[in-house]
Amino acid sequence: MNVNHNWRFTFEKIGARLALIEPLIHRRSMPLPPFRMTPLEGAVVEAPVRADASGWTEIPAESYWGAPALNFLMKTAFAVPEGWSAGHLALYLPLGVYGDIFNHPEALVHIDGRAIGSADRYHHTIPLDPACADGAEHAIALHGWTGLAGWPPDPNSKAKLFMGVPALIQRDPEALAFWQLASTVHDTVSVLERDQPERDRLLDALEMAFRLLDTRDPIGEEIYGSFPAARQALLDGIARAGAPLDVVLHGIGHAHMDIAYLWQIDQIRLKNARTYSNVLRLMDEDPDYTFSHSQPALYVMCAEDYPEIFDRIGARVAEGRWEVMGGMWVEPDLNVPGAEALVRQLVLGRRYFRETFGGVETPVLWLPDTFGFPGQIPQLMRLAGLEWFATNKLNWNQMNPVPWSTHLWEGIDGSRVLAHIFTTPRPVQYLPFPTNYKSDLSAREVLGSWTRSTTDGVRDLPVCYGYGDGGGGPTETLLAKAHIFEDMPGMPRFKMSTVRRFFERIEPRRNALPVWRGEHYMEGHRGVFTSQGWIKRANRKAERALHEAEALSAMAGLAPDLEAAWRLLCLNQFHDIITGTSITEVFADARRDLDRVAGMAEAAAAEAAARLGGGELCVLNTSPVAGRRLVEGPAEGAVQTTEAGGLYLFEVLPAYSATPLTEAVVPSEGVTVYEGETGIVLENGCLLAVVGANGQILRLYDKEAGREVLAQGLHGNVLQAFEDRPICWDAWDIDPHFEDRRELIDAPATVEIVETGPLRATLRVDHVWRGSRITQEIRLEAGSRRLDFVTEVDWHQSHILLKVAFPVSVKAREARFDIQWGSVLRSTSRDTAFDAARFEVPAQKWAELAEPGYAVALLNDCKYGYDVRENVLRLSLIKSATSPDPQADQGRHVFTYALLANPGGEARRLQEAAYDLNTPPRVAEGSAGRFVSCESETIILETLKPSEDGAAVVLRLFESGGAEPRCTLRFRDGIRRAARVDIFEAELEDLDSEARDLRLELGPFEIATVKVWLER
Repeated sequence: MNVNHNWRFTFEKIGARLALIEPLIHRRSMPLPPFRMTPLEGAVVEAPVRADASGWTEIPAESYWGAPALNFLMKTAFAVPEGWSAGHLALYLPLGVYGDIFNHPEALVHIDGRAIGSADRYHHTIPLDPACADGAEHAIALHGWTGLAGWPPDPNSKAKLFMGVPALIQRDPEALAFWQLASTVHDTVSVLERDQPERDRLLDALEMAFRLLDTRDPIGEEIYGSFPAARQALLDGIARAGAPLDVVLHGIGHAHMDIAYLWQIDQIRLKNARTYSNVLRLMDEDPDYTFSHSQPALYVMCAEDYPEIFDRIGARVAEGRWEVMGGMWVEPDLNVPGAEALVRQLVLGRRYFRETFGGVETPVLWLPDTFGFPGQIPQLMRLAGLEWFATNKLNWNQMNPVPWSTHLWEGIDGSRVLAHIFTTPRPVQYLPFPTNYKSDLSAREVLGSWTRSTTDGVRDLPVCYGYGDGGGGPTETLLAKAHIFEDMPGMPRFKMSTVRRFFERIEPRRNALPVWRGEHYMEGHRGVFTSQGWIKRANRKAERALHEAEALSAMAGLAPDLEAAWRLLCLNQFHDIITGTSITEVFADARRDLDRVAGMAEAAAAEAAARLGGGELCVLNTSPVAGRRLVEGPAEGAVQTTEAGGLYLFEVLPAYSATPLTEAVVPSEGVTVYEGETGIVLENGCLLAVVGANGQILRLYDKEAGREVLAQGLHGNVLQAFEDRPICWDAWDIDPHFEDRRELIDAPATVEIVETGPLRATLRVDHVWRGSRITQEIRLEAGSRRLDFVTEVDWHQSHILLKVAFPVSVKAREARFDIQWGSVLRSTSRDTAFDAARFEVPAQKWAELAEPGYAVALLNDCKYGYDVRENVLRLSLIKSATSPDPQADQGRHVFTYALLANPGGEARRLQEAAYDLNTPPRVAEGSAGRFVSCESETIILETLKPSEDGAAVVLRLFESGGAEPRCTLRFRDGIRRAARVDIFEAELEDLDSEARDLRLELGPFEIATVKVWLER
């Protein structure tokens, strides 16, 4: 066809014609009787879908109804008129729209009491079983939730939804098929370059097809007879227009499901049914459609709540059309959970899939929406049997793109996994190169998935399609697009696929791929290390409580079932809960859950302590590292009494041991406190600290090393308040401009001496700042190199980021940060774009600046956000965002941070101090002894637990210093047998042991799991 399409505006004309014929898809339509609606008390699984609705509130068509966050049940009925085509019936349910893409009304649709699908802003047309065309009346029940209003969501919104005209419809299949094909071709033309021959040829095809449709007024029944010929003409024109690109897009049907976010966990249980019923219905309609879904926690909920749906899922898994994958119990945050918690995410997740569905799980760590990835994740993946890694979030970086979309990711120990970062583009606020994992299969996203790929030679790429974050999944229209793009000229060749098939296509190129080494830091969402400070503390304390319960149980020969506690903890480590980025109600639930975890752990720990009893009062120490400890116990017999009891000093308290209180020592040189010339002095044999009237450390002198710890002329413990107003994502972000407005909390405070030694001296400093109160107990213990700041805050500020700063006398090009199962180095300069973007970074228990012969570290007991620039160590304490939770960080905060002066930069001293701060011992009756010890300077016995089968104990240990040490584990009891096992406790190899000793060799930063059968 020799036509100048630009001059004739063919593209624009076809767009208008598509809009003209779209209503004709509904060949017949009959409005439904008005729905009647009743509110429900919460997100309940069991709704009275068969109840009499005659007394409920009527919702006429084209009227406003509902309110935000309303759980509802609404009912009406229909009867199919005589003469309607039974095979093309559907319900059309336009319930209304408000809020952003995450918030909209959604409902599980029941016909005569049976769930058949979901109605929401994307799934509004639900096909009906032809059996409904029997002339009888059929009941419709919609069990749903209205969602929230606006972004940020407004909890006080008075918005209502506008009900359209719900109808029983008969669709014309030829009109629908033609419109789907023509609109997809038209969309393709919009992304092809004007000089591409395929573009004009596709416009030729559209032009010829529409000429076969008689669209003259009045459009009558005759047009329906012309749709088949028009569609065939269009197909013929497409075939003549050219070939697809030599690129394969693996279409992965998916529904990203945030377990909690702008909804509570109770709501995701209902979203399960809505999403899965959609997926299963579409599988019935399209035999080529496959679906990939993660998060075993969701499957457990579905099995409990909707067993019929779960059984249907199991059948689709068995036939290979429903891909189970993900690798972890949920899609968690990875920076905040502790070392053992990350292992349990993997163990719980992979074991559930294996036990429930057999060995069909795709070995991928699937974390599309998680906010950064520590440097030990590749090793943990390999230990769990995971081979591949997939994410999207690294393309939300604010400054630097990851150089290769497909690459090998190497962890700090040298482990490598095949990694892919999604390439499907979609604009997101001001971000420079964002991508998505919930494609609508627009031509822009389909073509962009190829053009955004940045790894040479890779011509297989994944496209995740389907609506999320609150579930929903693919639609009938998306499946139609997927098929049409299978053979579209000028476009990548689309094929319905799975995560497994995509990675298997890449595997042969593995050795040719570039390598990314170390952590995958996300340049954004830096506030999640600090938001909702209470949950960070509750998480850390729950992790340590479970650690103590399992360690004491192993020492006592017990094997309590704590899986429910670990499941609940891991559930609340989901990437929008533990990060502090959900609505108020989510955190009310999380408080209850984490209290329950702590309660279960305490019950197990108390039982184990009682089993260990029968002797004198002992200190039951479950710290992974032996070291000097100051222990709180009974007042009677204590060298120093406190309000809570008494203090006992142990020069060396062995790891995993019971030590009689009577072995406590009186130090040859205690700690004193006195008034100095410039402030109050805390002094022991190692350190001298001068505290000023404003609570700042005016001087910290290392007496043994003969040097100042703080930088000359500068003070430590400087509380800094910054105006914190991110451009977007209030609770998520700390933006590069956060330091524009800084205020020091440095006015004179109330300072008093509350403890005078000899084991511990304490000053209490009370600040009143604006409407908040900050109370600190600054503590120094006898013989300690650690100055503690035990802090309680009554916080009533918003959009203020509170940090504490320590300018120290150590300068280094890099600082070392504690991460799970190891540590990483990061630059202290901002000289490169990559370093400049790391102005706020995650860490677990400490950050350290070291030079030859000396180091200073800033420790914490529940904080995760650090920044180190040149010689200044800073820790983020409180964030106080107002969205999505207006009450975030208001009220009481409790936390401790500490400064450690470390002559020689001794790594063992640093680990001792950090674990001491985070693993308080328990005083109870017991039989003295060391359960297990390790003399290595760099190997840490992170976890001691009963084996899963209850027949042995399991140790999980790691090399912490980047060395290659040998070590001997010495047990209290004789060893019958020992084996190296995987994290699921399956045996890998026998280990040599002799009497009570077990010898091991570990590589740098290697994690090892050992199972030991003891003679008891």
